[in-house]
Amino acid sequence: MNVFIQGMRRSGTTILFDIFLEDGSFDCYYEPLAAANKKAPGGGSGVHSIDYFDKIRECRRAFMLNYQKLENVDLLNYGAPRLPTLEFESDLPDYLRGYIRFMISQPKHTLIKFTRMYCKVHVLHEIDPEARFIHIVRDPRAVTASYLFGKNQINKDRYRNEKLFFRKKSHYSAWSSFPFSEFLLNTREYSHLKGCEDFVRILLLWKYNFRKTHDAGKALFGENYLLLRHEDLMTKPELTLESMYNFLGRPMPAHVLEWAKGNINSRSNLYAPDNPRWHEAFQRLDMKEELHIAGYNHW
Repeated sequence: MNVFIQGMRRSGTTILFDIFLEDGSFDCYYEPLAAANKKAPGGGSGVHSIDYFDKIRECRRAFMLNYQKLENVDLLNYGAPRLPTLEFESDLPDYLRGYIRFMISQPKHTLIKFTRMYCKVHVLHEIDPEARFIHIVRDPRAVTASYLFGKNQINKDRYRNEKLFFRKKSHYSAWSSFPFSEFLLNTREYSHLKGCEDFVRILLLWKYNFRKTHDAGKALFGENYLLLRHEDLMTKPELTLESMYNFLGRPMPAHVLEWAKGNINSRSNLYAPDNPRWHEAFQRLDMKEELHIAGYNHW
């Protein structure tokens, strides 16, 4: 069985990867389309101390030996940070299709975690139409705060109060958010939002990422598509993991549940959750349907 995870950056994809890694039954690959030229101990969650990109670099070396046509290993970084606009393309070149097939070619169950495939879900379906596809989503308010404040809130001083958080306009580009949002703001559909605030830029990315992933995932994978909310995993780990393993057709290992209970942080990361600027932005972006589908329809 092959499992593909796709979720927007800062949406909890890494903690889900951690869970599969703890399971031990899956050959796990972390962000194979990333640059992978720097160490990533524990990835985005930091729960584990191992460098998640070690395996990706090893896989790339083996793949390059088998795929002599590829001149530069950097071409396997398809999207940010090398060239963010590649993420909006609807297809992958043949060498990247071969790269993904190379990862799933061994007999063991394989899991691959992506944040760069939201426009290319159909490619994953073409590579393995029988795979399980898990779409992880997180409250857009939490995602926005995570982007703007940065990892471990290192940039929180940039938005030191609510007034600045909701009004600041800048070229700030955590996780390539500025070039991503600029690309969308230069399309006909979203050009009316040009000059919007930083927090609106992230909400725009959330809407676009969610819609692309959900619509293609649901239509193509059907019963093999699972929409998983990060908040459910945080607050109801037992029920959520049991549901996920039922989706996979596998029993939930007791050690995975115990690990999750001991390592998942259930603390809410919402910033100013009742500030009316959130609701105003949702209306401005026409996000009602996406919020409803994702289960964030309590406004």
